[in-house]
Amino acid sequence: MFQNEELKNLVKILGLQYKQVYDDDKMNELLYGRLMIMADQDQDGSHIKATKGKVEKCFYSLPEFEEWKAKTPNWNIYKVKYYKGLGTSTAEEDKKYFSDMDRHRIRFQYSGPEDDEAIELAFGEGMANKRKDLLIKETAERKRRNEEGLPEPYLYGKNTKAISYKDFINKELILFSNMDNQRSIPSVVDGFKPCQRKVLFTCLKRDDKREVKVAQLAGSIAEQTAYHHGEQALSNTIVSMSQDFVGSNNINISLPVGQFGTRLQGGKDSANPRYIYTMLNPWTKNIFSSLDAPILNYLYEENSKIEPEYYLPVIPMVLVNGAEGIGTEWSTKITCYNPEDILKNLYRLLDGEKPIPMTPWFRNFKGLIECKDDKSFLVSGKVSVFEENNKIEITELPIGTWTQTYKENILEPMTHGKKIHLLHFWI
Repeated sequence: MFQNEELKNLVKILGLQYKQVYDDDKMNELLYGRLMIMADQDQDGSHIKATKGKVEKCFYSLPEFEEWKAKTPNWNIYKVKYYKGLGTSTAEEDKKYFSDMDRHRIRFQYSGPEDDEAIELAFGEGMANKRKDLLIKETAERKRRNEEGLPEPYLYGKNTKAISYKDFINKELILFSNMDNQRSIPSVVDGFKPCQRKVLFTCLKRDDKREVKVAQLAGSIAEQTAYHHGEQALSNTIVSMSQDFVGSNNINISLPVGQFGTRLQGGKDSANPRYIYTMLNPWTKNIFSSLDAPILNYLYEENSKIEPEYYLPVIPMVLVNGAEGIGTEWSTKITCYNPEDILKNLYRLLDGEKPIPMTPWFRNFKGLIECKDDKSFLVSGKVSVFEENNKIEITELPIGTWTQTYKENILEPMTHGKKIHLLHFWI
């Protein structure tokens, strides 16, 4: 915990001293007598305001808001505003929060051993499998409620003064965990995370005939898809979807017009989004056909139709560009394959034949990829040794090993007599 930036700042602000025992006399020397945490409104969009003229409705959980929508036929004529953090609030709204602390302050209330068990379940190191079981059970229960038209349970109501740790974990934290998985783990259908899908949706909708600045496109995406996070994250997503250096995308969805990063630092050396441009790759419209538009399941937020639940690419893009993501207790990592090999296997499946096992493939990669068993491959770079002048020439590095990192961690230590070998990488 000592390495946590927020905790270190908090200790400094409060004037606390490590290893100090705070008796009554020492407590009186402290700068502050109370501490209240005004936390970000996670799960995203938990603080929602709906207004119509002088009528104002405030909600403090998505299930509560959804329940109100179901009971209010004309909800769509309300102006709905989603609050993301305290910065969304106006000065007048801030005054309301502090002037009615009895309404806006919610205390944790210890209710017994069940709270201890819930905290251990949520954060204990050896409880991963139980957390998975809980998330699976909650997902199945949510599906059942949706099918039966039942409202979602919610934690915070207008008269909520205190909550137990158990209720917070089972009714609030679990919503965040499920959303974390949805946000972090790509769909197997189109290979996209939600933010990537928002990028494609906006680019297809705009159908730009000219290059557009990445920073401008990020603002357009945020506006048209009800994106509740920072535009810098959107810009980074656009950049990653446009990159075409070895080890990035086999088929980049958009074009990199400018410096979008290189193998030197694995794309982290891209220029500022204000200085680089992009537009849809001509291949993209062939892969994501507009003919599918009528059958896609589009999502709605803030009274507007946004991106679909998933797209239906003509080839499995999750295999073309791979997929990687880490959520709560789940993660995925799928490597890239040759689009030509994928197409051949698709034709085999259409003809009722079995697909042929494929070897990972990365566009323009000159190294060697060897199959070791059913679950792993060895990726090797290329090196030439010149014994006559005691020199070596490295012409290719393994996928995922970037030039700058290899130089700093491998080559420079070798110049100081340290023996290191790393020209292959397991995937």
